Amino acid sequence: MTLEERYQQIQLDVLKKIRPTKEEREILESKFAEISSKIKKILQGGNIQAKIELAGSLSRDTWISGNMDIDIFVILPYDSALSPEDLLKEIKKGIKLDWIKKHAKHPYLYAETDGIVIEILPSYEFKPGREIRSAVDRSPRHKQFIKQSLPVGSNDEVRLLKQFMKGTETYGAEIKVHGFSGYLVELLIIYNDGKFLNVLKNANQLIDAEIAFQKDFVIDTKKFKDDTFIMIDPTDENRNVASAVKEQTLSNFIAAAQNYLKNPSKDFFFPKQIEITKQNLQMMKDSTLNICAIFHKEPKLADDILWGQLRRFEKSLFKYLDKNRIEPIKVDSIVSNNEIITLILTQKQHTPYLQWSDGPPVNNDAQWEFLNKYSRREDVVFGPAIIKNRWKVLLSKKPNYLEDLIRLAIKGKTIALPSHLDLKLKSIEIMCKEDLFDRFSENRARLSYLYKLLLGKPSYLITE
Repeated sequence: MTLEERYQQIQLDVLKKIRPTKEEREILESKFAEISSKIKKILQGGNIQAKIELAGSLSRDTWISGNMDIDIFVILPYDSALSPEDLLKEIKKGIKLDWIKKHAKHPYLYAETDGIVIEILPSYEFKPGREIRSAVDRSPRHKQFIKQSLPVGSNDEVRLLKQFMKGTETYGAEIKVHGFSGYLVELLIIYNDGKFLNVLKNANQLIDAEIAFQKDFVIDTKKFKDDTFIMIDPTDENRNVASAVKEQTLSNFIAAAQNYLKNPSKDFFFPKQIEITKQNLQMMKDSTLNICAIFHKEPKLADDILWGQLRRFEKSLFKYLDKNRIEPIKVDSIVSNNEIITLILTQKQHTPYLQWSDGPPVNNDAQWEFLNKYSRREDVVFGPAIIKNRWKVLLSKKPNYLEDLIRLAIKGKTIALPSHLDLKLKSIEIMCKEDLFDRFSENRARLSYLYKLLLGKPSYLITE
């Protein structure tokens, strides 16, 4: 079988799993009709002028089987005096479901019923060149562009790219992932002639890419100077659809694309479940790397707020450990069973026994204070010495182990401790290596995550 034939066979096999069934379509269409009819009655009863529109991947027929989601937009006139909050109150009052009011960049209602997720998003009419009134006003226009521009038959190509990104952990624009949104995936397929394989073949060209669908459009790169690459929203020239994609996620996608093209496998779409054998467990215990975990409570927050706070904490902790020369490799969190576990992987178990202390340059009067301070100290093992025009001493230090270092950082507030995370010393538990493995031994999912973290490989490279 040639490489091209292998690609085709894998794509056919994957599509059998991810293409929505007739029954799924009928269920979602029926539920949309039911909910939209109720919203219409609420609008009429309250004399509210608004349009009801199905949005999201369901409306564009690019959704994946099993993702039973319905996004309903209630679009108010641009000059409407009614606020999104007031509109949601009326809908919540009129439709009896267990609604949760959520907030990302904009308020919306969320409910689950009959295994279907329903989101109702209020917005205002959008016209290019006119200032938007809410963060989601463009979304209905996205549907219009995709339906007009996506080549016939390319809906399945979008599904393949979405599933590939899910399997390689690069799908989702939320803060937890910082990856590719569904809309960005659709635009990539359109830009690459409607073909999934073309996106993979051209993936490495996304580094510092500047893409616009508008003919002869000149991109003002200064607007997007902090973004990894630029894909101008065809419905709004002032927006970069790829702004959420971080360099690490893009690198992960490019590497996965190149590996798939060289050695195609369904594992890229559906990673194998890692079975933790006695041999795997022993490998973890024998690892020369050091690992600890902070266990803390999960606060009741919207996902983006929670992960925004977690990523800030992780970044600050990594920087602190790096400064203390314990050589951190990764700080990452998992959330399950109302608990947050922040895992810290380092090369060293403790801070160095010997540490340099930098003094002033030799032409600075502060040198006299430095020489006076360190000339006779017993903890000086080398110096004061002149190294590259500056006084330095090498000091003997009592080492701080990783667990102690974490406690010192939290107690002394020398790292970012976001307000919504309960990171007080009395509220957390810190466990390392053997104790951590014992704690995870009864939870195979957590143990698998720990195994993958220690390996450091993408899922598609794990053969054990």
